[in-house]
Order: sequence, then C-alpha cells, then structure tokens
Amino acid sequence: MASIKVKGINNNLVFVFEEGNYSDYTEILKDKFAANQQLFEGSPVIFKGKGLNTLSFEDISNLQQLCLEYGMILNNIELNINRTHTKDIFIHRNVRSGQKIHSEGSVIVWGDVHESSEIIAGNDIIVLGKMEGIAHAGFYGNTDSIVFALNLCPGQIRIASKLSHSSGKKPKQIFPEFAYLYDDTICVKEYNSRDNLDRIKIL
Repeated sequence: MASIKVKGINNNLVFVFEEGNYSDYTEILKDKFAANQQLFEGSPVIFKGKGLNTLSFEDISNLQQLCLEYGMILNNIELNINRTHTKDIFIHRNVRSGQKIHSEGSVIVWGDVHESSEIIAGNDIIVLGKMEGIAHAGFYGNTDSIVFALNLCPGQIRIASKLSHSSGKKPKQIFPEFAYLYDDTICVKEYNSRDNLDRIKIL
C-alpha cells in the first residue's frame, strides 16, 4: 500500500515516498494537506524516496503543483533513481516534432527544436537555433533557470511552476532572446553579450 512519510529536517518538510502509484500519492497528499493546512502552508518541501522511481516527470510535476496550490514552497527534490539522463545533455542535431527530451540538469541543443517537441530540464534550456517546441526549465523548482534561443518562438515556456503561452506573433527581426522569471512572471529579453546571462545584472 502506498504511503508518504512527512519528516521535519532543517526547517524543511521532507516527503518520503514509499512504493506506490501516482493516483494514491495524489489522494494521500490531499488528505494530509486538508487535515493540517497550518502545518503545510508556507513550508519548504523536499521530495525523496524510492517511490519516485515509478513516477514520470509529468507525475512529479503535478504533485509539485499540488504542493504549490496549498501554499508550500518547492525547495528541492532528491532523486535516488536511475534515470537515463542524470546530468546536462548536449544534442548535436535538430529535435524533431513529437520528440521529448528529459534531463535532470541543463539541455543544450545545437540545432532547431521543432513544433510539438518538448524539452524538460532541471536547470537551463539553451537552443543554438530556432525554438518552436515546448520548453520547461527549472523543472524541480529552480526559479533561476532560463530558456535561451537564437530564435525564441516556443509554443509554451514554463520556468519552475510558472507558465507562459506564445503570443502567436512572428517577429519582424530575429535576434537571440532568453526567458527568465521576475516577480513570479516569465519575462523575455533580447540577449546582450554584456549581460552574459547573469540573472543579477538582468534584474
């Protein structure tokens, strides 16, 4: 039977996922949050445990979103699991429509990312070409993550828990841009070599 243990460690609430499935985890968390909202609201949370083995990136993202809806802060996630990609990924080709790339680190693409493809990264997404697909940087809650492309025209950008859809307008000029979080809003800025993608200087 699925279970999630909650431990208080170093001012964090650590959710330890024992073996189970996504549906059970969702119900367990909802019950815990509803029973003691004061405990959870405003608390930094960390996910860990072998139960995360069985979950997809989308499942984990949905569970994180549930925590955010109850006022918690995503502090980190500890994945002691054997993922195919555990560090940064370097792709020396185009990412075709329908392809999905997952990385616990950053994703760097030397090529184009076509429409309806998807890149999910724990940190940054860098595309040295045209970015038309779906980009989710800072998947585990890293709000300092960015999405950079020489031609940034994605269908959707997500950074940590924040979401932005494409305006659908085609720019008259094409120049390098990057998306970043500022005041809980996804902003897009033209890249300038003097910025050096330094988030402190941006803000």
